Amino acid sequence: MTDLSLYTQQIRERVNVSEVIGRDVKLARKGHEFHGLCPFHSEKSPSFTVNDHKGFYHCFGCGAHGDVIQYVMQRHNLDFKATIHQLAETAGITIQEVERQPEKAPPPDLYKILEFSCQWFETSLQQSRGEGAREYLAQRGFSQSTQTQFRLGFAPDPKQGGGSLSQTLTQKGFDKALILKAGVLIQTDDGGRIYDRFRGRVMFPIFDVKGRVLAFGGRIIGSKDQTADQAKYINSSETPLFHKGHVLYNYHQAFKHINKDIPPILVEGYCDVISLYQGGFTTALAPLGTALTEQQLNLLWRRHPSPILCFDGDQAGVRASFRAIERALPLLTADKSLKICYLPAGEDPDSFLKARGPSAFKGMLDQSLSLIDSMWTNIMKIQPAEALSTPEGKAKFKRQVFDLVKTIQDPDMRKFYELDVTERLNRLWYQEKRFLPSLKKGKPQVNLGSLPLPRISDKKNTLAHKILLATLITHPTLLKEVFEKFAGLEFQKESWQNMRQCMLDYSQENLQTLKDKLHELGFASELDALFDKELFLHAPFAMHGSDPDLALERWQDIWQQTTWKQAVKNDLKQAQEDTKKSFDDQSWQKMKTLKNIFPI
Repeated sequence: MTDLSLYTQQIRERVNVSEVIGRDVKLARKGHEFHGLCPFHSEKSPSFTVNDHKGFYHCFGCGAHGDVIQYVMQRHNLDFKATIHQLAETAGITIQEVERQPEKAPPPDLYKILEFSCQWFETSLQQSRGEGAREYLAQRGFSQSTQTQFRLGFAPDPKQGGGSLSQTLTQKGFDKALILKAGVLIQTDDGGRIYDRFRGRVMFPIFDVKGRVLAFGGRIIGSKDQTADQAKYINSSETPLFHKGHVLYNYHQAFKHINKDIPPILVEGYCDVISLYQGGFTTALAPLGTALTEQQLNLLWRRHPSPILCFDGDQAGVRASFRAIERALPLLTADKSLKICYLPAGEDPDSFLKARGPSAFKGMLDQSLSLIDSMWTNIMKIQPAEALSTPEGKAKFKRQVFDLVKTIQDPDMRKFYELDVTERLNRLWYQEKRFLPSLKKGKPQVNLGSLPLPRISDKKNTLAHKILLATLITHPTLLKEVFEKFAGLEFQKESWQNMRQCMLDYSQENLQTLKDKLHELGFASELDALFDKELFLHAPFAMHGSDPDLALERWQDIWQQTTWKQAVKNDLKQAQEDTKKSFDDQSWQKMKTLKNIFPI
């Protein structure tokens, strides 16, 4: 096989970026650069620049950036191989093909057999024997148009009459050996009887990126006739066309909607995907009943640098997310990462969407954790209660963390992850030392595992105060629940202090009119400044229309983090004073540790 990466530098040297992009959009030269409308998003004023000397393009509007190879791949939806061949032809570069045994292409009739099977399942769903399957799909809330779009069907049990798929395929004249290769039929071990793989199941066709049927997933209807050896879901067997670790359900539709601002959303099952797609989340995908594979991750990263993986918030969801993180870590680069969204325990995307609606689900996605935050949180959750109570336990925990980080192959990513977890460990030991004595006095326990632990700065503290204030203005009924915590906050801005005092004074009145009251009291400009783009990006739960329960949960998390930061800051100030009075190794080490947590 030819190593196409050997030709990338030649292509970059010989092909002008402006020449290739200029075929798609009109570019105007300005000095050493070209300017035009961005080909990746809709705009009226040009914010897109191309620099041939530096060999890259950049959009100041949407942030699109890359070289000529990345442009062709993204703009024209080509894989790396097709892109290199296309650009090599443009540059007049001859790619020397290494002779190899040609791979045998799958017989075209395989696709025909699978397409025919799909149509047969669709027809069976509409017949009288498909009544139970139709009722199931209606109970799931799938509209008729959604069922048609996903080409859902029904595989009847031949015992109930009406014929079988195996008989129908044979009657149509398809070759028996080829039918077996398609993965929809099974032959007994002795090579005798052939029968339908899918019987009494709702059918979910699985497509390739071109929309051709590759395989099927089937869900059994009801449990009355289900035997112990029957799985709820089964897939087609592996075939020349179908390798389940290389495919994502709904990829053929989702990739059309993925862009810089709309990442892919990976969920667990077929019904979750369909429910989300119907609810407006058109980038939903799912693996095919297996743990996430390297090939599936690369499919996601081909479309977006940071896909969202959505899991249940229970222990099974934590374990599944941890397996996905372990799979992803060795593959991380500056342009390849993940975000993790945890739903409340007992909820899956389908049930959450039905119970709380699209805006609440969007709020959950917006609060997705970064990969390293999720990794840290998961490690904390799986630790036994006594794990960090001894030096041996701490050493084991530290080794576990660094063993994970060492799997990262990219040297820069590994280095920065090591720095990050070192800081987290420092803060964890400090938190334990500072807060654990308070437990003996009956004070509330600090949940170390739930604390997001960014480096502390005054700028981030100001943002936290902004979020705490805005959330209670948007959801004034929460004020009574957090009254004492809110009353104890000290805001850095005098106007925010005044606003806080007015809110406390007004807490016994009609809280639904709180925002109007603040306007009357002269805080109109402050309110406008509070509810800006920064707030929307960092705290959508503080915006109008968000879920109050989610807002309360996030408010309390941020309050806990903010008060902890203030405690650390106070301790640092005291440590600095102690060091001035008595400069010894103990006071110096204490101040050094605190400075790692709160840089000056």
